[in-house]
Amino acid sequence: MAATLTAARQVKIAYMAIIHHPETLIDEFVIQLAEAGEEEIVLDLLAEAAAWLRSRGIEQWPTRFPSDSVRRQIARREALLVSAAGRPIATLAIADSDNELWGEDNAPAYYVSRLAVARHAVGAHLGYRILDWISDKAVQRGYRYLRLATASNNPRLRQYYETAGFEHIADPPHARWPTSLYQRDIG
Repeated sequence: MAATLTAARQVKIAYMAIIHHPETLIDEFVIQLAEAGEEEIVLDLLAEAAAWLRSRGIEQWPTRFPSDSVRRQIARREALLVSAAGRPIATLAIADSDNELWGEDNAPAYYVSRLAVARHAVGAHLGYRILDWISDKAVQRGYRYLRLATASNNPRLRQYYETAGFEHIADPPHARWPTSLYQRDIG
């Protein structure tokens, strides 16, 4: 029984990965799974984005995410890195469920979180391109939606996602922070 459970878990983990090898996102941008040992790279990109938000009076993310949470996302093959010329410039996480915020919704979807682009890479619309790439992957997998949660008290970020084709679905009252749920129908 234990061997069967372990094999089932390995299949689930292998299935969860949105990609299994590096891919060209656009031009010189390469997207790949974050690997064990790259936790600090992910954490540094997230910390840079959090500091930029705070400099604009937006307290949306912690100064530094807990390293254990990033380590778990890497182990589950959910954490991704985008690089240009071998230099990491963006990070995000992709999951195929988010029961904490979306409940037991069974609609096939990818859930995006912790999308952060390095400040020096802003201007190439990289965030939009990443979201489009994920949408393409979701369509290939037969998924119906691309979903995310964002700060409900950050109107500029909400507008960013609405411009990217996301529709506001709800503001869940049970969330730990002021949250708005968005989805893009790609089905």
